[in-house]
Amino acid sequence: MRVLHVTESAQGGVGTYLAEILPSQERRYGASNVRALVPRQHAAHLSGVDRHMLATWDRQDRSALGLLRLTAAIRREIAAFAPTVVHAHSSIAGGVVRLMHGGRRPFRIVYCPHGWAFDRRSSAMKRRLVERIERRLASAADAIVVISDHERREGTRIGIEPARLALVLNGIADLPPAHSARWDDERIKMLFVGRMDEQKGFDTLLDAVEPLRDRVALRVVGKAVAGPAMLSRTVREQVEYLGWRSLAEVATEIAAADVVVIPSRWEGFGLVALEAMRGHCAVVASDVGGLREIVVEGVTGHLVPPDSPERLMRVLALHDRGGWQAMGRAGRTRYEATFTARRMNDELAALYDGLVPSPAHGRVGLGDPVHA
Repeated sequence: MRVLHVTESAQGGVGTYLAEILPSQERRYGASNVRALVPRQHAAHLSGVDRHMLATWDRQDRSALGLLRLTAAIRREIAAFAPTVVHAHSSIAGGVVRLMHGGRRPFRIVYCPHGWAFDRRSSAMKRRLVERIERRLASAADAIVVISDHERREGTRIGIEPARLALVLNGIADLPPAHSARWDDERIKMLFVGRMDEQKGFDTLLDAVEPLRDRVALRVVGKAVAGPAMLSRTVREQVEYLGWRSLAEVATEIAAADVVVIPSRWEGFGLVALEAMRGHCAVVASDVGGLREIVVEGVTGHLVPPDSPERLMRVLALHDRGGWQAMGRAGRTRYEATFTARRMNDELAALYDGLVPSPAHGRVGLGDPVHA
């Protein structure tokens, strides 16, 4: 088995995902048989990944020239590495790989959208166009990995063959108990981790915490990646901006927090919620996408409608520190039962094995249905 991962961006959730699966696949298949093609500028985001497993390309922007750079880099890497499986991550890399190699080829294509592009906030016309593209390109992948049941249902809704969709819930590896970052504040400590952009609903969170300035303190890990940072409001005294942090540093911030807040407007899954639960931290999240499958309302945290700063404000004011900590303990139990990296990696390996059987059992023909 020789697995080549391809991504157009390794920041945020995709980077976290690769950091979880690459070390496991290195142990399973050998370092020389696993490689990830990632933007040179994002390689440092893959904490714990041996740099010898990374091939890089110079990412500039998402223009036509940028797509041509990505296409050329994929073509070079496939020729040099000779993979048996090409695993493309997110819609841009997935679209390029499938358009390049939709016909007969000596390798299998696995595509993971990491949240359907048509599930994002946009005009109805644009969503229908993206749905049509995903439906047309679906048959060019031997399997499409969906990371939540919400994503699976949306795929079947637009007409993708159910047998081609393989549900592999996200998972993350456990970590030794992290020491707490220094955070001297008597107020309830709330943490936001992610891009400060429209999707992540950071503006909603700012509006929600403003009336609670005497009761809550907010730390923000991340920066704007797509679009403006939505910081047009006056900077609040209770908001502290930390910029991007490594996965290990995020764990120390979670250890210091009482609540992780995820006010996304749309979300394919929401890995930050798993990181919070792993770290014994309660989660308050938008009632959207895969987040509905992670947070158990009233047990591990709360779900709030997106774009509802007043509702979010009321929920953030519901509990004292002891109440939030009890939810954090329940979240840790749920993480251990459902969202471990070992379970996720075993399921991905089983999927690959089903696509590329041993020589004694022959090979599945191109175009044959994939069952997972």
